[in-house]
Amino acid sequence: MGDERAELGAVPEIATVAAWEFYKSHHFQMRYMTSANMVFEDFESLLERLGAAFAEIAPEGPEKLFPYWYQRRAIFSDSLVKNLPMVAEYGMTRCVENFLSYVSDVLSEALVCRPGLLKSQEQVTYEEVLAHGSIEEFAAWAAERRISQLSFKGLDEIAGYIEKRLGLRIHENDRHWKMLKRGVAIRNLVVHRRGIVDERFARAVVGAKKGERYEFTLHDYLDVASSAVQVVREFDSKVAEKFSLAQIAKKEHSDWLE
Repeated sequence: MGDERAELGAVPEIATVAAWEFYKSHHFQMRYMTSANMVFEDFESLLERLGAAFAEIAPEGPEKLFPYWYQRRAIFSDSLVKNLPMVAEYGMTRCVENFLSYVSDVLSEALVCRPGLLKSQEQVTYEEVLAHGSIEEFAAWAAERRISQLSFKGLDEIAGYIEKRLGLRIHENDRHWKMLKRGVAIRNLVVHRRGIVDERFARAVVGAKKGERYEFTLHDYLDVASSAVQVVREFDSKVAEKFSLAQIAKKEHSDWLE
């Protein structure tokens, strides 16, 4: 998983509109997740340089010369550690929402290209149909509604729906899929239970105890984010080829990739 984590910021040379929206959101999430740590590292580096510069007049160490700022460093460091579970919880939730949005968006693109895929036994009212001004709007609404309904049941339900509708497997790597399923379970726990483990979650996640708050870690977020990136990259090329979806080159997104 380590090599895959190293590619968390990598993007393909070409991708669908849905995939670029996924990568863009992922990029800004990663930036947010690392911003506090980057500020702290710069602050710590500045203190170290000040300590080296004043070493001759501070034989007892820079801590004695700049006690206030070293106390602040300790406070900042402690704050980063204490806030890490909440930051990881936020990152995990946003990561899963981003992945589910990609699935909904790319499904919508496929439905617009092949309207016949909209055929199903699922009932919709005239009011729901007439509320949309075009087939594109209706396809987007139908895809989002279905993926939203299935997300609480788990990723396997979504995978089955995608395979039935598009004739494609959404994943090839079982390890990535298992990690994403864990991420969806955690996201559902956060959204619907405020992170308190229920019986369903306790059965699905090893070590989770019913009634206790789930301990979110940065590793949880990184593993799920890495798996989401890999699944999107692999699936996007397949669905784009099969349904001749429009693709955009990487150079068109240089404004936020810098």
